[in-house]
Amino acid sequence: MELIEIKGLFEMDFGSPSPTILSNDYELFIAFYANKKNLSNGPQERNTIYDTGIFALKFKVFLRYSFGLPGEETIEGHPYSKLGMKAFSFYELRNSDLIKSLQEIEKTHSNYNTEKWKMYKHYILTFKDNMFECIAQSFEIREENTSLYNQAKVILDELSVRNF
Repeated sequence: MELIEIKGLFEMDFGSPSPTILSNDYELFIAFYANKKNLSNGPQERNTIYDTGIFALKFKVFLRYSFGLPGEETIEGHPYSKLGMKAFSFYELRNSDLIKSLQEIEKTHSNYNTEKWKMYKHYILTFKDNMFECIAQSFEIREENTSLYNQAKVILDELSVRNF
């Protein structure tokens, strides 16, 4: 396995990024507060109704996601920390053990296709208090000058329109 940090898209908020996840069967969004460039040396408190300046990652054709522990204070206990995983970062895990385990499960399907699995990537976002992992074909990033609350409403509208 190889952990590759995805840099240059944003600087993670060190205080309260307030990650919010919304999905349907095909697309998944995680929206959170971050900085285009790290303008602050310390954590910021956020008001999800009034504060503006969020980033939203849209994962296309996702298979699985998880969200929760570990956070910043316990990330060294995660197996990927041996690969260099740190808090407040965005990664792609190449040659992923999770993708391999999902592939093993799917081998029982009558229409199993090995080639399909070459399109999937393992993405990881590490925040202050939690971590997000997603297996998807690709992602898009959006920077929005709105509140997390208002962006969640926009995302819900987008998810309700099925695009094929």
